[in-house]
Amino acid sequence: MNILFLYPSTINPQMGGVERVTYTLSKYFESKGFKVLFLSLIESTYSTKDKRQYFLPDSSNYISERNIIFFRSFLAEKSIDIVINQGGTNPEISKLATYCKNEGIKLISVVHNSLLATVENFSFVNRNKFHKIGIGWLLPYSETIIIKRVLLKLYKIKYEKHYKSLCLNSDYVFLLSEKYKEELAFFMDGQSIDNVVGIPNPVSFDKLVKIKKKKEILYVGRINTSQKRVDLLLQIWSLLNNRFTDWSLKIVGDGEELESMKELSSKLNLQNVYFYGFSDPKTFYETASIFCMTSSFEGLPMTLIEAMQYGVIPVAFNSFLSATDLIDDKINGCLIKPFDIDEYVDTLSHLMSSAEKLENYSKASELKILNFDLNKIGGQWLDILKN
Repeated sequence: MNILFLYPSTINPQMGGVERVTYTLSKYFESKGFKVLFLSLIESTYSTKDKRQYFLPDSSNYISERNIIFFRSFLAEKSIDIVINQGGTNPEISKLATYCKNEGIKLISVVHNSLLATVENFSFVNRNKFHKIGIGWLLPYSETIIIKRVLLKLYKIKYEKHYKSLCLNSDYVFLLSEKYKEELAFFMDGQSIDNVVGIPNPVSFDKLVKIKKKKEILYVGRINTSQKRVDLLLQIWSLLNNRFTDWSLKIVGDGEELESMKELSSKLNLQNVYFYGFSDPKTFYETASIFCMTSSFEGLPMTLIEAMQYGVIPVAFNSFLSATDLIDDKINGCLIKPFDIDEYVDTLSHLMSSAEKLENYSKASELKILNFDLNKIGGQWLDILKN
């Protein structure tokens, strides 16, 4: 059986969560006798020499005539049996994916994010953007019930057609948690979602060798202030770094706001903060004790799964539905009331002050992540692929 993963950018496992889970699943499928190829729109800055990677001819428009003709001929030439659309949140790449149905090819569409958190957490997603253009004073109004209802209505109008089409034209739609079905139902107006299943991301690393943990707090991910809210992490550290001088904060990742976050760190006069840019996160997971996530929204973040696999204790805002799939609060990590900086600081302070808590949470974190074992999650995929 031949499988094609369709995604906007290069499938480089070092680039991001979707890329890494795609690569991980591809290797698993190949171990089971499948042939796997990747097709993308844009070659990323950090490219790959993977011979399985192909690109659409027109990088300016997913559904240009050139791309549609190329896509259909590519499917025939490579004898593709199943297309896996990893860009299920994107209407254009999802529309391109549906052309496989004209060739009698099966389609699985995967939604790698929360469907509603961007609008439900609107003021926190857009805070810096609004302040930059001088209209930050409007944000408190977006928290009122009436404005939230208006925003949700507008969001539904924008994406209703897309999600209905996604469910109608895909043989299966995968969400990263069963909990996201309630968000999908918001768009469907009673349309059936019998072909929708919740399958989480699997762990992406092999069995690990235990290394002694250090007094390190770690962040891994894109550097931005809309979704990832790295600015909040720096604010949190500003309230801790002078009290915990033997601890450090390590920030691993690249992004459009890396330089501005370095400037913010200097402005706040932060101590023991280190920016590593684009780097392999494995060595950082090995020694870190605590993993901090301050995102406005997520799907099912691979970085949390990876950190927990290494026994790094996750601390995150409870700002997306699948957070509770990963973190059992005060057992294997900590969930913080969305965007409550004081609670976040207090939680970290208690963890950093207790070697016993660090040890217990770390062990529980490693046990929890067994639920996301590649053979277990991969087996769920195989059951559907072979159906």
